[in-house]
Amino acid sequence: MIETCLKYRDAFSHLSRIDKYFLNCPSEEEWERVEKIARVLEPFYDITKLFSGTNYPTANLYFHCVWKIQLRIMEQLEDDDMIIRAMAKEMKEKFDKYWEYYSPVLSFAVILDPRYKLQCVEFCYGKLYKQEAISMAANLRDTLYGIFEEYKNSTSDICNVVEVASSSGGVHAVHDFEEESLVEDFGNLSLSQSSSFVDED
Repeated sequence: MIETCLKYRDAFSHLSRIDKYFLNCPSEEEWERVEKIARVLEPFYDITKLFSGTNYPTANLYFHCVWKIQLRIMEQLEDDDMIIRAMAKEMKEKFDKYWEYYSPVLSFAVILDPRYKLQCVEFCYGKLYKQEAISMAANLRDTLYGIFEEYKNSTSDICNVVEVASSSGGVHAVHDFEEESLVEDFGNLSLSQSSSFVDED
């Protein structure tokens, strides 16, 4: 609805000039606020639409989406508009209630994804937590290594071959979202940095 109103912004302004009974046309300041609100809510709409259209959302997709939402909220907390800040504050309270601490499983999925690995998590944490990002990523890595060692010890004498079937439904949507969101931020890192991922492994 907000996007539709913005498309007809000029029409509303014209109507206010020719129709003396049209008294509630938004001011320029109000239109600017509507544009800001639309930008704030757009990622939430896109992510909701993505999940509803994906039969089997993957763990790394959840991480990207939750991170993107948290980043947007924190950016709006610094907005010059008092109303936008107040809206972001309420959104953050709701977000923190359910997602303040990402499940390590969501982060593991990104680390194990050859397109991103640990440095991607460090990048995402850095956007949110600044100085704490390195220690948080290190703790996450230690946890992952601990789980791997436990698994390795418990299966040292067993060799299982598991056939993994590819799932359909929402694959293109997932790819499109990642290309437009995380890749546009993290994907700009140089190839030399990417090669360091391999060296770490």
